[in-house]
Amino acid sequence: MKIQMRSATALLALSAVVGACGGTSATASPVTQGQASAPAQASAPADSSAPGQASPPAGSTAAINACALLTEQEATTFLGSDPGPGQDVGDPTSPACAYDASLTFGVDPTAGKAKFDSDTAGLQGSNNYTLNGVGDGAAATIVGGMIARMEILKGSAILTVNIQGGRIFTVAELTTLGTTMVGRL
Repeated sequence: MKIQMRSATALLALSAVVGACGGTSATASPVTQGQASAPAQASAPADSSAPGQASPPAGSTAAINACALLTEQEATTFLGSDPGPGQDVGDPTSPACAYDASLTFGVDPTAGKAKFDSDTAGLQGSNNYTLNGVGDGAAATIVGGMIARMEILKGSAILTVNIQGGRIFTVAELTTLGTTMVGRL
């Protein structure tokens, strides 16, 4: 678990460095600035019989089950290989889940819009995107096409997703993944 969290921490640090490089912000587009395009994969419909408990509404005082935000099958489809079952790596105040070190995510249930705005204000440059239509606001950073970080606001909750995969990811795929996950938050 410590290795997985260190990978997520390293990815967050890398995302911050990339975001600080400057430039102009970009809006989401399937292919930008020489980024190789992979076909967008449709997300599997929500399966009410999926393992894990349902997550309460954003801002709720009930515990959030982060691993219920994405099934193993959906993670496998997105990553292109089976990362194994999601592992709960958080606690009741900071729920988090890891599908191997390839896909990790956590929820800050009470962070709020001010924190989201602060976190995403400095994201500029050709590697940063606004993910239109995802939650109440969403931004992503893609490094080399194979490393990505998304921050998504829904109500007072912020969902942070870190991806370190063995293939190229597109903005369209990140948008689909983010929409699926935040729909269960």
